[in-house]
Amino acid sequence: MTGVFALMGRGWQAGTARLDAALLRLASRKHRLIGVAALRVVIGFATLLYCLSDYSRRRFLWGPDSYNSISTARAELPRWGFSIFLWSHSTLWFEIAYHAVIVVALAFMIFGGRALTLAQALMMWSLHNRNQDVLEGGDNLAQIVILFMVFTVSNAYFAPGAKRRRARMRADERPTTSTVLHNLAAFLIVFQTAVLYFTAGYWKITGKVWQDGVAMYYISRITGFEMSATYAHLMNNAFVGTALCYFTIFIELALPFAILSARPWIRKANTVALEGMHLGIIACMGLVCFGLLMIGADCTCLRDEDYRSLARRFRSVKERVLGGSWSPLPARVMTPVAMTAGQDGAADA
Repeated sequence: MTGVFALMGRGWQAGTARLDAALLRLASRKHRLIGVAALRVVIGFATLLYCLSDYSRRRFLWGPDSYNSISTARAELPRWGFSIFLWSHSTLWFEIAYHAVIVVALAFMIFGGRALTLAQALMMWSLHNRNQDVLEGGDNLAQIVILFMVFTVSNAYFAPGAKRRRARMRADERPTTSTVLHNLAAFLIVFQTAVLYFTAGYWKITGKVWQDGVAMYYISRITGFEMSATYAHLMNNAFVGTALCYFTIFIELALPFAILSARPWIRKANTVALEGMHLGIIACMGLVCFGLLMIGADCTCLRDEDYRSLARRFRSVKERVLGGSWSPLPARVMTPVAMTAGQDGAADA
């Protein structure tokens, strides 16, 4: 009996030690810095594209004399919703607010930081709440994750001074509240993304058109999404359309399990597949901002180590191709042939 209690005590101590180590990693080192930085760039760029693509029609869509009146927009505001565009009926105020959205989005995309993240959140919410008729769906996810990003270090990569910022973080890897907040916020972004994909996959798999494998065919025939004649032609093929339907469901349902997987290649393969899916949505359906925002969310699903390994693999391939060391046949296959030729030549001599 004493031995059983001793084993239980050692097991408890081992479990406690692992928990302490996990909490120490959570508190002393910031994780998913590359993915959060990529998400920052994508959100800023998507907001810019959102504004500039309809710049000539901005007053019609979001102005004080828009078809969607200010009183109607106020009535459609969600609970706790707001928009600086609804503060005044002045055209001058609208122009100031609209161009402030553009400036803030550009600064946020380039520089990042908590202050600009908060400003981006306020401006993005204001623009989206002014006229919800022109939203594409990815905006809802962006409104959620931008809240979490306020607590993250979003400019550790792809920003001026990012290298010095990372050096300071490496030199000061001690438990801090800032580190805990960053990691919790980054994990919440990943959690939100995983829940979104899993829910989307679940509702697809319960839908008859997805079960029958004809959903992609019907999507390719929807007026307004007919961006690619090639896509519509491909969906006429029953095998291709069914395979694409089932593949979409599979990668969406698999994302939570891929994120938790200890095998890096599973995370990479699933994330790349999702990003390829959204690139296809951008090219074939014209949902550009939606596709970009979802790709940005996908970027947070990979760990920093995954990005570093991909970068090393890319550099290795680049060096082999550009350095002239790449050969269609490996040396071990060519060597026996060369050795035989050499032996025959020596015999003839």
